[in-house]
Amino acid sequence: MQESIHRLEPLYPDVLGSITGGTRISMDKLQCALGIFPTQTYMNQPVEVILILQNMVDQPMQIKVGLQLPSQDKKGHPVVIDADKKTLTLSMRPGEVGVLRIPIIPLPPTQPGTAFPVRVAVRYRTPNEGHAVRPPAGGAPPSVLSISSFKLQALREVAFSAHTWNESAEIITTYFDVAPKRTQPTGQDLQARYESLWTMQEMVEERELVQAKVEDARRIASGLTRNTVYQPMMAAVEEHFGDRGMPLHPGETRAIAKMMTYTMDEGLELEQGFAMEDSRWFLTLCQVLAHNPDVFNMDRGELVTKYLFEAALYDAILLGFSTIDPKVKEDLGDAAERVNYANRVLAWFAGEGDPDPSYIYLPLAMGGVVVNMLVSAKDENPWLLVDQLTEANRGRARLASGEVATIFKVMDSLLNQAEDALRRARVTRQ
Repeated sequence: MQESIHRLEPLYPDVLGSITGGTRISMDKLQCALGIFPTQTYMNQPVEVILILQNMVDQPMQIKVGLQLPSQDKKGHPVVIDADKKTLTLSMRPGEVGVLRIPIIPLPPTQPGTAFPVRVAVRYRTPNEGHAVRPPAGGAPPSVLSISSFKLQALREVAFSAHTWNESAEIITTYFDVAPKRTQPTGQDLQARYESLWTMQEMVEERELVQAKVEDARRIASGLTRNTVYQPMMAAVEEHFGDRGMPLHPGETRAIAKMMTYTMDEGLELEQGFAMEDSRWFLTLCQVLAHNPDVFNMDRGELVTKYLFEAALYDAILLGFSTIDPKVKEDLGDAAERVNYANRVLAWFAGEGDPDPSYIYLPLAMGGVVVNMLVSAKDENPWLLVDQLTEANRGRARLASGEVATIFKVMDSLLNQAEDALRRARVTRQ
């Protein structure tokens, strides 16, 4: 009976990602995406610069937006683009998501041309550090919004970009064309407008909708086994790391997929101190079902890789530390440090920071070695992971120094333990 009244506390939904398809610029406590609509206009005809802003913390936020418009084209001809104001300030409530629309208009003597750049500088300030209310790499879509479905669809038709300027996350660039046609000046209003898309008020209804999907989520969870999750997870792991500029060796892909599959299959119930219904992936599943009940009928592998990957990655990192704890001598940090590390890895997936081989090995690939014999595809020999990962580990260790080199020594020890376990179990190499 107690299980049926388990109360969930959902994270705030990823409203920005549900609009942009995942495109985002991440600046720690603020995420944004920039677009322009339409992408082509005529002389004297305005376009709108559209900036989606997503507050990631439980603190109010002061936003300052600066507009940088070109003064000449690629050929050196003068360009005149008018805007009501070049600098705007606005306030956002804790966790709020909104859209800022800034009309601009090309004027003579601007010549027709393509790819006129519009740069938008975004800076923010919060009164206190606050706590994160959304996962950095994207979470569940919203079930409730404070705008109409018509307005939402219009926003989704905008092509949002994440082009930064001079590698500064605070300066985003979008582009538009001016076609060779001139319309008469219309005297249109160029005043910028901000509209809220989602606030904490929506969270009350969101919680109830999510809670109502717990039983459906449990039924789905019972089918998320190594038979349905492992192979799709391998493809997703390879794709996600590759997209972030850190391609994996086959053994690394296999090990991370094993750790993530174990997390979704039975690991959270087997390891002490964890429970499936307290996990981020289960909570995200409830939120996804609240947003779209048809997800219940999706192929389980597709559901996991499309909606639950980042949440499962977060859980796999925390579970991975616990899994390797008894097998290593090094201090792996306390619970708070492990959560901070998991958040740092997810922030990297959202575009913050540089690639770090630690994100592959500690604790994901290491955990994959520990659970190797518990998770496998049909006819997969557990020696395959050990041999592939031994090769990958040696290759990376040759290039490593400092603290990172220690990680590869730990992995070498875990691989030696895994070899001994396979020999004791009389598992033969194929």
